[in-house]
Amino acid sequence: HYAPNQLLVVDVDWSSDSQDVVFQVQDREQTWLDLNIASVDTGQVTRVLREETEAWVNVNGPPTWLEDGSFFWFSERSGWKHLYHYRQDGTLIRQVTDGKWEMRQLLGLDEQGGWLYFSGTERSHIGNDIYRVRLDGSELTRLSVARGTHRAQFSPSFTHYVDTWSDIVTPSQVRLHTIDGAETRVIDANAVSALGEFRLSQPEFLQLPNRDNFVMEAMMIRPPDFDPSK
Repeated sequence: HYAPNQLLVVDVDWSSDSQDVVFQVQDREQTWLDLNIASVDTGQVTRVLREETEAWVNVNGPPTWLEDGSFFWFSERSGWKHLYHYRQDGTLIRQVTDGKWEMRQLLGLDEQGGWLYFSGTERSHIGNDIYRVRLDGSELTRLSVARGTHRAQFSPSFTHYVDTWSDIVTPSQVRLHTIDGAETRVIDANAVSALGEFRLSQPEFLQLPNRDNFVMEAMMIRPPDFDPSK
């Protein structure tokens, strides 16, 4: 039971069999988040799990259901956003991904093939790469090659994906890849002739420690005619 003045319903979804409503509740300070299941027939509510922190609990979307009724769940409990596998009753099966990086988005679940596809920051905290990993957390593989920012859309049959890539000096380019990451076709090279007509500065990436020695990412862009003596 929740007090009326403490309740925030932050996400509502259906269970895998559509027999239950799955909803998430937070306190107004957002220091905890409950994942609940409510029976459509009886209205009985069961709390599946609770996320707690002294700081702030983000809402990371609804569970991703598997055919056996278990589900994948995003959590930042370690300080990094990663994926966890739970039974429907809230029993933790395993943490699927781990490390000092974050899984940003779950892009596809190929349960028959046994793969999860996602975007993340394992290679670079300021970039975005495409990865796949087995459902049990093994065989983590980076599919994207070029450094920068990748956005992927997967075919329903998980045979191919379209990758939209850019970096700090390259406008977005679109390519088709097979499911193992191999490039098969350039869909849009997006050549921008104007980039060759102007003298542009080359951005420089930096890392600077803050007062607590936490490394902060930074970027410097000098004027094209920069004179360090001035």
